[in-house]
Amino acid sequence: MHVLNWWTGSASFKNLSISILIALILSGCSSRATPLPKEYSQMLPWGALDLDVNNKDSQFTLRRSLGDVLKQRMLELSPNSTNADFNILALSGGGAGGAYGAGVLNGWKDNGTLPDFDVVTAISTGSIMASFAFLGGEKIAKLDTIFNNLASEDLYTSSWLNIFSDATLSDPTPLKMALKKGINEEFLIKIAAEHKKGRRLYVGTTNLDTGQLVVWDMGAIAASDHPDKVQRYRDIIYASCAVPVIFPPHFFEIPINGEKYSQMHVDGGVYSNVFMVGMFINWVNELQIQQDVSAKVETNLYIIANKKYRERHEYEPVPLRIRPILNSFINVEMDLLFDRSVSRIYHSAKQKGVNFHMATIPQNSNDIKSMLEFVPSEMREVYKLGYGKAIKGYDWQTEILWNEYDLKVGKPLNE
Repeated sequence: MHVLNWWTGSASFKNLSISILIALILSGCSSRATPLPKEYSQMLPWGALDLDVNNKDSQFTLRRSLGDVLKQRMLELSPNSTNADFNILALSGGGAGGAYGAGVLNGWKDNGTLPDFDVVTAISTGSIMASFAFLGGEKIAKLDTIFNNLASEDLYTSSWLNIFSDATLSDPTPLKMALKKGINEEFLIKIAAEHKKGRRLYVGTTNLDTGQLVVWDMGAIAASDHPDKVQRYRDIIYASCAVPVIFPPHFFEIPINGEKYSQMHVDGGVYSNVFMVGMFINWVNELQIQQDVSAKVETNLYIIANKKYRERHEYEPVPLRIRPILNSFINVEMDLLFDRSVSRIYHSAKQKGVNFHMATIPQNSNDIKSMLEFVPSEMREVYKLGYGKAIKGYDWQTEILWNEYDLKVGKPLNE
């Protein structure tokens, strides 16, 4: 309404309005915080994992975070002990489709077979549910409340004027306020307690300056003595959900020689819609563990996808407007990214003897009209769908076949 009022006044006001609009466009937008110099471009903010298994010097290294836990777990098993399960949960992106994963987790819990996961990884909307899945037990019931009542206005407000200041179509203040309310010192104490037991929680963001996935050790952050650890925890979850152009990016500060620089981080799903870090490295060799001892551990990987797998799109002409075009673009790209990510994980799992399980939104479900629009009535339906499948004992997909793209071969997945 305010935009239309620009064109109902005097000619001089119209000209002034046009001049202001042109000035805003030509000015680009407000400048970002100073990026890292090129020679320091690979530096990581505190809390982000150095994925080099040979790095032993930092608190936040893959070897220290995951390797030492695996080594201790394996060494606890005597040659005569029975097999021990090592359970991994990977939560994908998917926007409003997160209601499906929330339903699966709650149905799985109520079924009585939900394991205590040794490792939880998450991207985008998965990062919102990851902490509750990591804590387990009745904490998972919180996802029922969140995803059955979540609406777009609880996450963002739309304002086209933001495009001139923050390069975004939306204001994410509601989401940031929700994270501030839900994540506090008491919450981090619970995460830290599980981390100290040897369990791990990882969240992924995308560093747009380098085009790389950045993995954050959330439990180590919670267990640290950094004075800003609570805010760092919130910022990571926000950044993991920050779909470019829809939400503003988050800038993580990195000090160098007394100067402050920044990295631009956005939705982890830009790089990979689901991830598993470090589980397919040959830890037996890296940590010099005896093969007969390591063989006692049986690894189970569960992927909960908050989307359809290899989605078959119905013909639907896209309106010539920014948000519908962007939504269609994101859906196509997310589908391709998820397929690439899952294929890589699946084949690595098969090579390493990891038991693969995947849950996805069924192809015949049309409850979620847009991943970017959070409509409570739609999300309740897809939540009930996930819950109903899990409460009966989820029929996990355990294989990926190359001919699944061929519509003439077999019936659609999960129907």
